[in-house]
Amino acid sequence: MFFPSSSDRPTDGLALGFATAQDRNEPVLSVDGMTPVGPNLSHWPGNRTPRAWKADLSTAIALRFARASAAEQQEFLGDVGRVVNDHYDSDGFGALLAVLRPDVAFRLEDSLLAAATVGDFAVWHTWRGFAIDRVVKNLTRAGSPVAGAFHGVADGDSLSLARYRWLIEHAESVLENTGGYRELYEEEMAQVQEELDQGLRGGVARDVNRELGVSVLTTQGERHRMTLNTLAGAWRVLHVIEGRDGVRYRYHDRTESWFELVTIQPPARRDLRPLRDRLRALEPAHGGASWHADPPDAPIPELYFGPWAEQEYGEITRELRPSRLRAEQVRTELLASFARPNP
Repeated sequence: MFFPSSSDRPTDGLALGFATAQDRNEPVLSVDGMTPVGPNLSHWPGNRTPRAWKADLSTAIALRFARASAAEQQEFLGDVGRVVNDHYDSDGFGALLAVLRPDVAFRLEDSLLAAATVGDFAVWHTWRGFAIDRVVKNLTRAGSPVAGAFHGVADGDSLSLARYRWLIEHAESVLENTGGYRELYEEEMAQVQEELDQGLRGGVARDVNRELGVSVLTTQGERHRMTLNTLAGAWRVLHVIEGRDGVRYRYHDRTESWFELVTIQPPARRDLRPLRDRLRALEPAHGGASWHADPPDAPIPELYFGPWAEQEYGEITRELRPSRLRAEQVRTELLASFARPNP
């Protein structure tokens, strides 16, 4: 396999940037996310990635680009002078590293891909993948061993760029000496590992309809989304949460059905809002709560019973309230909705 040497890479002159609202119309190389113009290496819907380089993760796409010949790279890049992303996460970090420091990315690509898998798909992959993803995510939080490196940097785009710049410079430390950042991941890792262990010991009741790709997971109390996705065995997940004060419900489509993937083919998304309306007819609003649903183009559409709130991407942040509907009612309506022909 061809690997461009450090002396003949067309990417050597690229500057690292962050796609702000002011310059998103400037031709740049955008990775993971997308800017409106310029070359693009991304698995986001509507991406402009050349077919030969497409992969399930933007990190993998950027690695394929980095392994292309210098002539192919130059033809693709044209005269752009910057490489940018428009959001901050571990797949963005991996993609930027593959473009700017390919020698490091090639050597540590298993760790980069594991971290991107954990971050983008919210599934347990390996302990190192989880740790790296959480180091990236929590890099500047209170108690971080490197928080001082970002002192005085304003939140927002400036902070995202500063974090990417630090990660690119210290990539070997983050990827190879992950234990040095354990305070950024060990507590959450222990939680997910314990929940997965409990689930495998029978702490999660799972009912999978493989024809419709729906998994109903019933637990006593809340669970981490990574726990649910890892144990689900399906792309469509209904979480039934049993408690002393009643039963709560949250359905979500996993992100795999939002990204443009190559090796994975989840079922096409359905608009959850007609099902929301059906559940509202069965259970009108009460106590400040109602059935709500996101449109299908949301990265992680949810259907739930509770007060309306905007969703924080990738996180379980919405408050749920006890529903008067029985679990079998909700399950039956959900399966019937997916069994109907997709309009």
